[in-house]
Amino acid sequence: MYAVGNIHRFFLTMFKNTKVITSLSKALQQLALVMMMGLFCHSALASEAEISESNITENNIAESSVEGNVGESNIEKNTSNKIRVLLVNPSIENDPFWHKIEKITKQAATELNIDLAIIYGHGTRFFQLDELKKYFEHNPVPDYIVLLNYPGHAKLTMDFLQQQQVKVITLEQTIAKEEKTLIGTPGNKYKNWLGEIYFNNSSAGHMLAKSLINMVKSANKKPIVAGISGHFGSESSLRNSGLQKAIKESGAQLTQIVHAGWSAEDAYQKTIGLLKRYPNINIIWCASDHMALAVVDAIEDSGKVVGVDILVGGFDWTPKAIISINNNKLTASIGGHFMMGAMAIMAIYNEEQGISHNVFVNEHYNSFELALISKKNISEYIHLLQSETLTQVSFKELVQLYSTRAGKSSGNLLEMLEKTSLKKSNINH
Repeated sequence: MYAVGNIHRFFLTMFKNTKVITSLSKALQQLALVMMMGLFCHSALASEAEISESNITENNIAESSVEGNVGESNIEKNTSNKIRVLLVNPSIENDPFWHKIEKITKQAATELNIDLAIIYGHGTRFFQLDELKKYFEHNPVPDYIVLLNYPGHAKLTMDFLQQQQVKVITLEQTIAKEEKTLIGTPGNKYKNWLGEIYFNNSSAGHMLAKSLINMVKSANKKPIVAGISGHFGSESSLRNSGLQKAIKESGAQLTQIVHAGWSAEDAYQKTIGLLKRYPNINIIWCASDHMALAVVDAIEDSGKVVGVDILVGGFDWTPKAIISINNNKLTASIGGHFMMGAMAIMAIYNEEQGISHNVFVNEHYNSFELALISKKNISEYIHLLQSETLTQVSFKELVQLYSTRAGKSSGNLLEMLEKTSLKKSNINH
């Protein structure tokens, strides 16, 4: 979902190198002209000096990019008494899923008086580590860093952050097998690694599938299911395992799980193919809302009635998906993982208040359960989810709720958000 591949990085690098080469070529031509004209070129030489100072190099680009994301100067950072936190968005600046996480994290940081800076990993482990190093080269070391560890660079990243003596909170459990052994667990090999916030993808996949299957059964039909998964990675695999578990438990028929790489276009084409191959399908389970909305289009273009002939479910609680559910198109969506960054901010707030790790479960972990939005509860929660932010929610109230649940699970996320939303409404009115 967040990975955009090496293609983006390749073209970005080529763009930078082209600008550098063009600038240098121009400078050399002007310098040759200066040498030929001799004493008459004093004014031209002065202009050349100005041009040389304005030439853009990779370091200049990196520095200006960081300052642009942070939104304040280094001097302001040094004189600020606020806790400084760096959030590393592993994707690009306007990625729909991570953009929502970013905005809600900003909202939590503002309410809890935390100074938040943001940089981008551009979807590759190489670019993310490079951008991280550039940030530390040009900015004061933050008090905390929140990031998703890319497989293949986890140890390099954790070693670097330990050298910087910055406290670390990681998002999602992306590291497995041998690499997991190398970095260990939070607080073990890396004492600056405070904790990990993640959600249960397998449980979420099971919840979505079970909900769709039960709806079909309630209409006295045999559930015939197809799955549209993401890429061939751990996130998709875990969600798929939840679907397969629900199939076995319910006795439903699973036709096929296909991979669409998180692409709406691929999901549309795969759905057209599945409907031709299995014309009796009445459930299409999708690993993301982005793909699910394309599946809805494909069903309608095939002449079937979405929500009646075929039920469709996805992940992410995107605003478009919430609207689609409210319009009786998409049947259900699993979500809540846009709270990952905000939960890290709340953990940092508690840490600074001396309430150590109370946002975490089992001291170093917070594995929170995602929640289901469907036709049954959409009217109750649409006011919370139809926008890209949670402006109705008071994070000061929410962090207090989490602080009283030390050592316990997070509870129902929707209920927690609704409680703090109601309290905020009462205060304002």
